[in-house]
Amino acid sequence: MDVALLILVALVFMAMVIAFWKGRWQLLISGFKQTGHTFKSMWLRLLLGITFGGFIQVLIPGPLIAEWLGPTSGLKGILIGSYAGIIMSGGPYVMLPVIASIYAAGAGVGPVIALLTGGMLGLQGLITWQIPFLGAKLALTRYIVCLFVPPIVGLAGAAVYKLLNVV
Repeated sequence: MDVALLILVALVFMAMVIAFWKGRWQLLISGFKQTGHTFKSMWLRLLLGITFGGFIQVLIPGPLIAEWLGPTSGLKGILIGSYAGIIMSGGPYVMLPVIASIYAAGAGVGPVIALLTGGMLGLQGLITWQIPFLGAKLALTRYIVCLFVPPIVGLAGAAVYKLLNVV
């Protein structure tokens, strides 16, 4: 078992203990019911996103991913990751399995971090939520300024990752 999975198991167990302590069986059962409701609404999206991520791995050749987004792709890979993330859509159900597949296929840490960060700037959110609620001027101003963030985060993330490997 990897460390992240162990941490998640520990967090779930702690939440269960706290729920039982605060409300006995009623709160614990309520937590499991909420889990079921969430799973019922998300299972298909998760399944499709993971399936799409699997097909990305077999349809896009590893050498191509390594060339465009690999550890030696440098600033080019970070820029591609940054702005590919912006045009991707589908929320975490699609984005995370796809990005995980790209990472598993040989993408470097900096481009993957830039891709994740760019994904938070998705055009879909700008068009469907921000402009209607905030108006075009404010939404576009924020968006244009934020376009510079993913490459910076990708570069900084790669550096921090290297530092964490040393420690």
